[in-house]
Amino acid sequence: MKSIPFLAAVLAIKPVYSHGGIYNYTIDGIDYAGHYPWLPEEGQVSVQRRWWPDPIFTEKHPYLACNRGNPLATTLPTLHAPVRAGAQVTAWYFPPPCPVPEYQDPDPAMRCSGPEYQWVHHLGPLLGPCDQWDGHGKRWFKIWEAGYNATGRPGSWKEGELSDIASSDRWWHAEMVHKGINVTIPKTLKAGHYLIRHEVINIEANLQLYPECAQLEVSGDGSSVPGEEYLVEFPGAYKAEDPGIWIAGQVYSQVGHSTYNYTMPGPKVWVPEESN
Repeated sequence: MKSIPFLAAVLAIKPVYSHGGIYNYTIDGIDYAGHYPWLPEEGQVSVQRRWWPDPIFTEKHPYLACNRGNPLATTLPTLHAPVRAGAQVTAWYFPPPCPVPEYQDPDPAMRCSGPEYQWVHHLGPLLGPCDQWDGHGKRWFKIWEAGYNATGRPGSWKEGELSDIASSDRWWHAEMVHKGINVTIPKTLKAGHYLIRHEVINIEANLQLYPECAQLEVSGDGSSVPGEEYLVEFPGAYKAEDPGIWIAGQVYSQVGHSTYNYTMPGPKVWVPEESN
């Protein structure tokens, strides 16, 4: 497997307040270094857009699409990762040591002691290279999601029995982060330039959103594109009254302990063969 050297840090998921994000990618078998958030923007070359590990606390945030970092990015990257339609993109939340010791995250251990994390993956198509689009506009569509499972995942405590949304083992986050987050680019997707947007949503103590974006160049002979009903924009895809957003901060309340379903926020997942 060809490799572009890793450069990055850590995701620490904590019971009440989290920080972290994607530090590296494996895209169609090739490893790519992410954009290291604590180092200056200048001099970093990556398919990933600049980001910051602290959460975004509102669904209305102007940089909800791709984060933009701290301090804010002044330019957009020009590098695109080639990926065949039908191939996998893996997002990694674990880093090697930071090349500048004073910027190393002080707590590099992964913590998954709290529940209520969901992953959603969106793609945003472009007519030209990604550095010509800042992520705004109604172009995004969802290709994958994972969250609450009332009866548990294989091997979870009391698998098969109903547990409310306050039960940490009914959420997928712990298992998935340790193994990397894998998503398959739809096999019949039309070739072109796309942003892939990974997002972690934490609803445990309050609403916390963690988006990151990377730039892809998809190849293949497919012709599938989503219809208008699948397209959303950020901000705008989520509303405060959406069930999956409204429940934030109430997980351990009487409401949470009596809730046995969770509606993922945003549009439904686009499955090409189902929408054609």
